[in-house]
Amino acid sequence: MSSLFSPDEKNVFGYLAREFETLDERPLGDVDSLALACASYYRLPPEAAPARGAEGMPLTDLLRADWVSGMTEGLWDPDGLSRLLVCMAASPRLRGARVCHYVEDFDEAAEKQFSACTLLLPSGGAYVSFRGTDNTLVGWREDFNMAFETGVPSQRAATDYLERVAGLVEGPLYVGGHSKGGNLAVYAACTCSDAVSSRLVRVFSHDGPGFTAETLASDGWRARAGLVSKTVPRSSLIGMLFEQQEDYAVVDSSVVGVSQHDPFSWVVEGSDFVRLGGLGRGAGFVDGTLNEWISSMTREEREGFVDTLFSVLSAGGEDTFAALSDNWQTSVPAMLRELGGLEPDRRDHIMRALAMLFRSAIPELELPQLPQMPDFSLPQFPDLDALFAGRMEGGEEPREAEV
Repeated sequence: MSSLFSPDEKNVFGYLAREFETLDERPLGDVDSLALACASYYRLPPEAAPARGAEGMPLTDLLRADWVSGMTEGLWDPDGLSRLLVCMAASPRLRGARVCHYVEDFDEAAEKQFSACTLLLPSGGAYVSFRGTDNTLVGWREDFNMAFETGVPSQRAATDYLERVAGLVEGPLYVGGHSKGGNLAVYAACTCSDAVSSRLVRVFSHDGPGFTAETLASDGWRARAGLVSKTVPRSSLIGMLFEQQEDYAVVDSSVVGVSQHDPFSWVVEGSDFVRLGGLGRGAGFVDGTLNEWISSMTREEREGFVDTLFSVLSAGGEDTFAALSDNWQTSVPAMLRELGGLEPDRRDHIMRALAMLFRSAIPELELPQLPQMPDFSLPQFPDLDALFAGRMEGGEEPREAEV
């Protein structure tokens, strides 16, 4: 039991184990939001039918031994997400929440990966939670589509979802998400109707990607940017994806490199994250390189870059990053052959993007030794670890946060 509830832990688990004030006694904050943002990662079974409707079901009712494995299978941290559910169900702050309006929409043809749920808060009002990117190629393709397109399918779905739910629940509204879910939360808040935005209290983006310049120049963004609370770890990669950024706060993490995208590694003391003066040294190396290159392109060139990147990934013959890793004996050589046909300069940028994707989607990945193949000449590509110099080492010195 002590391993589940450890008040001395400096993370969201420890926070939920020691903070006993209700939401009536202390309003919902950034750490509460992180927990609720991750609640949308759970894949609810058909038996959880009430959670798909307006009445909803108690959050505590999701904690069933015969459900938990299926709810977290294939996600980025099944054990951590299972533990989070236990801690939320036990927490005096969150255990009175009800889960409702759960939706999940995966459309490979439309390059769309979208899921959301709404949590009715025991203090009144609701938290609208948008799921982040899973490990499917379709989910990550949609993230990159944001580099050249405003209003990708999941962004439009997020706005529609917020509008619909706002008409079905009463009281103040909080909106949030982790990873791509944070981007969806901000986009929905900036594009929803004035009637809905008037009910928004705060909008949380936990290491969510940035936006196109077109989005940040919109009237909706200028009018509602003050509602946004964005947090990124000191070695943020995903949250710094795309150069155009909201204001953000940098938080400490107990791990290094791109593994800091894991929200369970974010350091919590008392009732808040430990905040730093800026990003770690080298935090903008790969994303800065890619962002500068992407920003110099026309819309058509960006679309071509994304098409090329995912044609290389698709050459591996799998639908998820986990499958690409598990079946590397066939997937990696196939992708390398596809890369070998590219022009050297374009190949270098594609390699940088591939390195970022694999380090983000599968942070524990150890690149395998390729088998000897007499009919295959390995192209000369930059070493993936070298591309992440400064990210994969500890002792990073912070640099000032950009706003």
